[in-house]
Amino acid sequence: MTSLFKPLYAALFCVAVLVACGKPTDGPKVETAKLENGLEIIVIPDFRADVVTHMLWYRVGSADEPKGKSGIAHFFEHLMFRGTENIPPGEFSKTVARLGGQDNAFTSYDYTAYFQRIAKDKLGKMMEMEAERMQKLIIQDEIVAIERDVILEERSSRVDGRPASLLGEQLRHRLHKGTAYEVPVIGWRAEIEKLNAVDATNFYHRYYAPDNAVLVVAGAVTLDEVLALAQTHYGDLQPSGQPRARRIAATDLTVAGFDQAEVLADARVRQPSWQRLYRLPQYSSADKRQFAAADVLAEILGGGLTGRLYQTLVVARKLAVNVGAYSDSSRLDNGEFMIYAVPAPQVEFAELARAIDDEITTMQTAEVSADSLRRAKRQLVSDLVFARDSQQSMANIFGSAAMIGLSPDDVLAWVDEIDAVTANDVRRAAQAFLKPHHSVTGHLTGEMETGGQP
Repeated sequence: MTSLFKPLYAALFCVAVLVACGKPTDGPKVETAKLENGLEIIVIPDFRADVVTHMLWYRVGSADEPKGKSGIAHFFEHLMFRGTENIPPGEFSKTVARLGGQDNAFTSYDYTAYFQRIAKDKLGKMMEMEAERMQKLIIQDEIVAIERDVILEERSSRVDGRPASLLGEQLRHRLHKGTAYEVPVIGWRAEIEKLNAVDATNFYHRYYAPDNAVLVVAGAVTLDEVLALAQTHYGDLQPSGQPRARRIAATDLTVAGFDQAEVLADARVRQPSWQRLYRLPQYSSADKRQFAAADVLAEILGGGLTGRLYQTLVVARKLAVNVGAYSDSSRLDNGEFMIYAVPAPQVEFAELARAIDDEITTMQTAEVSADSLRRAKRQLVSDLVFARDSQQSMANIFGSAAMIGLSPDDVLAWVDEIDAVTANDVRRAAQAFLKPHHSVTGHLTGEMETGGQP
């Protein structure tokens, strides 16, 4: 299973890659349908090769977990690769491989997805197998115990054993305090240890059903072909009649103790780092211009070697050896805007923070030049244009968008929003989103600090 431990990169991908799709007249000819049992279908035709990417997205992620059962969404992703009534334990991925394909899965705050990339003539077999494990999975105590130990080891190696991951977990716990996002996707160790077969069975029956899923197929197929196969293999599955419960995002974005940095000192740290997370409001289509402006703002501030932060902190003032920024609003609940930096030798965190704050103040009080604005917009598109050459990327883009309530037309039109962003929009986004009391700052260091100022 693909690890869930790339939320930073996955989130950035989900937002920014939308821009790469082009305008509706230029983008892929996406088609949609829906079965009577509620299964939604998205087809992205691409006839350059006789292969397809088959993805099944479920509207359930870690933010939907019952209280005290953290980690069960990711845990269940692992269980889905165990046996069903007609597929022996461990045979799902082996069968895909024997047929010349590849498969994997991933879990986020808001969804869980499973995919296979395989020859077109094997698409029906993939649907048959996914339909089998959607409602005929075998859940037993011994299987649960084995996978629980696997998850605990994963947490040990990828979180507990990595100071940077621990700090990120602590920062988000503070940033999203009081909401579902305060809990890490992998879950808390003490709660993972208690997960059992009853928990897994309840979770399975609640969320794994056709009316809680979206089927995405990209590749050498038409909607008619996919619809016929889907009706054959998914059409008889029973809906649950239990849509995902509505979650409430925070409207007061103030972070408790925002003026005190979260400090993690660990002897294993060889390179100190600084980061700041800002809590964003929940995405709203009525405010989509503002969120598009946030993407452009992040590009102007932290877009590679030409970004303002890099040019000022790394090139001009020699305060950092690396710096960047990103905006992530593609979530059901509150998004994040992140700025990160690696200080140069002998540079204190406080000095680095002051320099970053100066750049933020400039963005909030002065309009960016026409050249900077034009370059940022162009970069957002050009950096990700290759996504259109990847079936997997296209399936990811439209599938993840569907999970947060965006239609294919919304995805294709996002570049128009980027194009329409003005210098004044960027300034207003900096004013609205980069407020100190909406943030939490982290210091990762190998030495104990005497102070904790951001």
